[in-house]
Amino acid sequence: MTDCRLTINSQGNGWKNDVVCPARLEVGEGTARIVYQLEGDDCSFSFSNGRAEQVRKGGVNVRISFVQGSKTVCVLGDENLRGGYGVFTQKLSCVVKPHGVTAVIEYLSGDDREKITVKLRAIALHI
Repeated sequence: MTDCRLTINSQGNGWKNDVVCPARLEVGEGTARIVYQLEGDDCSFSFSNGRAEQVRKGGVNVRISFVQGSKTVCVLGDENLRGGYGVFTQKLSCVVKPHGVTAVIEYLSGDDREKITVKLRAIALHI
């Protein structure tokens, strides 16, 4: 894995969140995995074959999958107590290069179908 700088810009209905943090990047042929920490939680984003997945393990575990044009699910909790809600991915674009990853995800979240946009960029610090 390579050290990188991760930027995640998220926005929805009346809110916006920007994260910039150090991360580790692993790139394969058309695949990428980014590992980072956020507010003490262990997090990852992975991209492969038209699919993306975000995982956060900590206070409340979260696993959310994205496939363009498909309904998936966001799972909250762990084996002891689990819940979730539906997600419909309108757009998933990802460019993986040896020195970094750029991705845009637009999805409708939950029963109220809040439109959320996530823009992610991970750039290797040393090539």
